[in-house]
Amino acid sequence: MEDRNVTDADRECPQLPEFDEKLNGQRDLKAMKPGEEIGKNWKVVKAIESDKGFNTIYVAEHIQKKKLAAVKVERKTEPIKMLQFELFVLLTVEKKNQCKQFCKLFEKGNEKDYNYIAITLCGKNLRTLRKRQPGGKLSVACGLSVSQQCLKGLEELHRLGFIHRNVAPSVFAIGRFTGDNNSDLRNIYILDFGFAHQYMNKDGTLKPPSPNPWKYVGSLRHMPRAAFSRVEFSRMEDLEMWFYLSVELVKGCLPWAHLKKPKDVHDYQKLCRNGLHMREMLGGLPPEFVDIMHMVDKLSFTDTPNYNEIYGLLTNAILFSGKTEFPYDWEETEINEFKNPPKPSAEHVTK
Repeated sequence: MEDRNVTDADRECPQLPEFDEKLNGQRDLKAMKPGEEIGKNWKVVKAIESDKGFNTIYVAEHIQKKKLAAVKVERKTEPIKMLQFELFVLLTVEKKNQCKQFCKLFEKGNEKDYNYIAITLCGKNLRTLRKRQPGGKLSVACGLSVSQQCLKGLEELHRLGFIHRNVAPSVFAIGRFTGDNNSDLRNIYILDFGFAHQYMNKDGTLKPPSPNPWKYVGSLRHMPRAAFSRVEFSRMEDLEMWFYLSVELVKGCLPWAHLKKPKDVHDYQKLCRNGLHMREMLGGLPPEFVDIMHMVDKLSFTDTPNYNEIYGLLTNAILFSGKTEFPYDWEETEINEFKNPPKPSAEHVTK
């Protein structure tokens, strides 16, 4: 895509208005029909389902260039401007980094009563892909390799001064297969930065913990222990959520998945740090998972995680598994679905 509607002024500060805030109209953003226009350049193809309803997002086609994108829309009257901060994160990534784990920002804009951004249209998310595999889990080498890519996305986000705060399988997705881009089926994108937090000042120093930390509203299953304690999240919490995600991808489940109350999940997570409960959580997984869990648990609010050591442990686990990480488990199915597409339905590609 060319002619991105962004300027240098857009990149400066998330507190500055990114969009025109004038209101004039009440379009139903959650029920847009195929053919409806978003801005001057995009035409709705179909809706994309959202797990918790945090996003209003559509597959849309560029009217002139006939290329597809994911277009997120947000009403201007929303009290919390999630889309505005997501835009700021993507602009920061675009300016400072070319990491392949991030979507490209094609356009930003505003209409009478809503703002929108157009970004890379991804394929299915990891939650959907895991559930489609035999036993509801990825093969060991594939799962470990995917876990490395998820961590790479988080590491780059942290390096740019942000924490994600809502890490779960549904915020990572593969590339969308278009017939001649097999490699994108092996790329993992990190998505949804509406709840992200800028933990680092411009000079590289850490911001102090907030006395009124953000309330966690993400997946109960992948909730970090700090969420129940209501303390400020840090890079440690992102990695704790990533660790639970990794266990679930390879093993297919987490031992507290059946629990419905945050306190019960929190208590069970503490029990899983040693003894029989730890065996329940990590039994059957490569022994490197124990080392990684201990590394993550030792982190403090100010610590920079040793990402390279974790990558090394995961690489060792892949080697000792005796399996090859490629092709990924879903590649053949995705290619077959492209050649023989299923009946149209809402696509589940992000959160």
